[in-house]
Amino acid sequence: MFKTILANFHLEKIFWIIKKNLKYMILCGLIFALLAGGFAYTRQSATYVAQISFYVYSNPDYITDTGVNLSTSEVSQARSLLASYMQILKSNRFLNMVLESLGMDEIGYTADYLKKRIGATAVNNTTVFVVSVYDDDPVLAMNVANAIGELAPAEIIRIVKSGGIEILDAAELPTVPYSSTSVLLYAAIGAVGGAFLVAAIALLRGLLNTTIRRKYEIEDLFTIPIIGTIPSLLPKKKKETVELRLNADSPFVMKEAYSDLRTNLMFTARGEKCPVYAISSADSNEGKSFNSINIALSFAHTGRKVLLIDGDMRKSELAKYLEIEAGKTGLSDYLAGLTKKPEINQVQENFDVFLRGSVPPNPAELLISKNMEQFLENMKQEYDVIIIDLPPVGIVSDALVLAPLVTAYILVVREMVTKFDREEMIVRKLEAVDANICGFIYNGISIKSPDYGYKNYDYGYGKGYSD
Repeated sequence: MFKTILANFHLEKIFWIIKKNLKYMILCGLIFALLAGGFAYTRQSATYVAQISFYVYSNPDYITDTGVNLSTSEVSQARSLLASYMQILKSNRFLNMVLESLGMDEIGYTADYLKKRIGATAVNNTTVFVVSVYDDDPVLAMNVANAIGELAPAEIIRIVKSGGIEILDAAELPTVPYSSTSVLLYAAIGAVGGAFLVAAIALLRGLLNTTIRRKYEIEDLFTIPIIGTIPSLLPKKKKETVELRLNADSPFVMKEAYSDLRTNLMFTARGEKCPVYAISSADSNEGKSFNSINIALSFAHTGRKVLLIDGDMRKSELAKYLEIEAGKTGLSDYLAGLTKKPEINQVQENFDVFLRGSVPPNPAELLISKNMEQFLENMKQEYDVIIIDLPPVGIVSDALVLAPLVTAYILVVREMVTKFDREEMIVRKLEAVDANICGFIYNGISIKSPDYGYKNYDYGYGKGYSD
């Protein structure tokens, strides 16, 4: 799994996944925002704080002596008492006294309850400290704070035996909550959480999806070049079908795509008078048969004599695609020795096809036979180019056995269909038998793709075909 994610990890793909799932992220964010906001609304609460402040003296006599002037040392001594005083106010003994004075002990309140709701802080560089009481009942918070103020001076002097405290400001009834449950905050957290959840799931699924959707995904994985890019053709109107077979009326971009492919193939011929190209793919429905036909037609249009051999003896559809009637015998019958002369069909000028014939029980053995080797040698004397349409390498091993006999293999990958892990597997299989892979055909590229080179030219896609 980690290897797949690493191979798939590309900034452009991450943005594409996010963009593709943006509406689901927004929808889920809204749902989670409503749920979180509704929960906060039903459970919302407010906390109030009542505060009482005290002034600390180093000598208890100073509390009633209005004429005394405190020295610096006396102020410092009073500061040293702050920590002890605050600790006394939070002791269980003192808090139980507060509960008894308010009658709260009779209704179930405990010292631990108050301790969690009382805070004491010293004011910096002064002998003043503030006691804060937090509660969702503002009246209770005020009463507890003032009860502390009434009981603290005597209890502190009784325990510490030195110093004293005086109330500076008594607690007042708080009218504004110190803190409250924010419905908007919960809704915002819910929205972000919902959107993030969908994004995380979408990214995980997207990075585990090995379907090829851009050319760079092939180029990043392999050193094998892309020798042809075939566009996906759209019908002029709904319910119409598109003629995928190359002909004189084909759109310019289709002709140009196969012209580029043909040119690239001519450079891979290794100087052979009649090169033999084997065309295959990882799996079915990736367009190998149609590309075999169109490559053959493209060569035939240049005046070269081309033979297309139906090497897929398990599940061939060439006869249907070419709209010709299959003969009683074909490649399988010839290789098995059931007929002495190959029954070759002429599709048009310079373009012949040798269909598969009967469905044999042993197609791989027939393809690797001496008869196949001799047949190809004989056909090289009569034709300029030979193209063999083979079954998918990822499904059966038939295509592998011809490695010593062919000039090069051409692998067809189809946008949004082929999976790169399957393609990686068949490349390893072909390389294991020392096959020469001359390149990929990137088939079915969307005209909306950034990789499509003719997007600025209107040759009829979606609006009607014209050259």
